[in-house]
Amino acid sequence: MTDLDHEAAAAVSAAQLTVVNAKWHICEEQALHRLAGVSGLACTPLFPGHTVIQVVACDGRLLGRIRRHREGRTVRWVAVPADTAREIGAYRGPHRAARALARHRGLRSLRVTDRAASVGRPSRSPWST
Repeated sequence: MTDLDHEAAAAVSAAQLTVVNAKWHICEEQALHRLAGVSGLACTPLFPGHTVIQVVACDGRLLGRIRRHREGRTVRWVAVPADTAREIGAYRGPHRAARALARHRGLRSLRVTDRAASVGRPSRSPWST
């Protein structure tokens, strides 16, 4: 490969990363919009219909994300505060991970509200594995 080929490959790679990041932020904004009318601590899927990654907000303000992580038979929910890529811990359940994000921001909340990914879908727990 020539230097020009390497530069072109780097430019394409950077463009792909930009597109992925933009999609992620758009999905996060849409999730926050779904949580806008919910008071207190609430979660909703980042990608509707896929519950592996959840957006967590308190009174409509983004706290971070939680994601399901499976190692063998062990399932944990990893909490990641907003605007970071740093995990603050892995928890036995999604509600525990959401409450950990709230505590990380200095908030105290006892109950977590689960929001359905879309209106009109059958009521099904987004936490099922």
